[in-house]
Amino acid sequence: MIIAGTAAGLRREARIQLDAFADNLRSLTAELGSFVLDVRADAYGHSLDLIVPICREFGIAGYLTSSPGDAPPAGVPVVAAAAYGLDPLSATRPVMTLVGEVVAVKPVPSGSGVSYGYSYRTSRDTVLSLVGLGYADGVPRLASNRSSVRIGVGRHPIVGRVAMDQFVVETGTDSVRPGDDAVLFGDPDLGHPTAHEWAALTARTALQLTAGVGPRVRRIAVDRHG
Repeated sequence: MIIAGTAAGLRREARIQLDAFADNLRSLTAELGSFVLDVRADAYGHSLDLIVPICREFGIAGYLTSSPGDAPPAGVPVVAAAAYGLDPLSATRPVMTLVGEVVAVKPVPSGSGVSYGYSYRTSRDTVLSLVGLGYADGVPRLASNRSSVRIGVGRHPIVGRVAMDQFVVETGTDSVRPGDDAVLFGDPDLGHPTAHEWAALTARTALQLTAGVGPRVRRIAVDRHG
């Protein structure tokens, strides 16, 4: 396992699936031959430090960055979303899985107001779970009362307003404990919400969503070497 960044304490992780990224590059190389990879915004939040070594294995023709005068050779396509598994028209696999930590679980009665301004009130006796990610980490405020996360085997709605460092999920009767993973988006084959779902609900593209994941979130490379 490789970790990019030095953030410590509360678990905030963007797990970068290097096997998925390698598979995506393999497919794109077979389809396009030579191409330039768009790596602006720190590879759209995926971490240049983690993905460039894989790119070198595949002999990527070049990189599109924000440097002045940076441009691909004539006739060479530029690839972004498909490489990161974020192109809905491509069969490539999602590379980033964004994970927060459940830090508290609390039973509440019907009619309980949630988060700032009480934009949500519970309609029955239920259980609320607090997740330690917020808009300071790139969780869009528009996810409030719209998006959902996966905890354990179930999906659960975000309720109330997303705060700077946390948001609340209504987990109901499902068994949820502090320390559990809350997956915001990732691989739909594993039952995760997708970046496309989150993007559609928060008025941005999937690339903008991943690029907006903040520096407190550790980028962790998984899969490639176990």
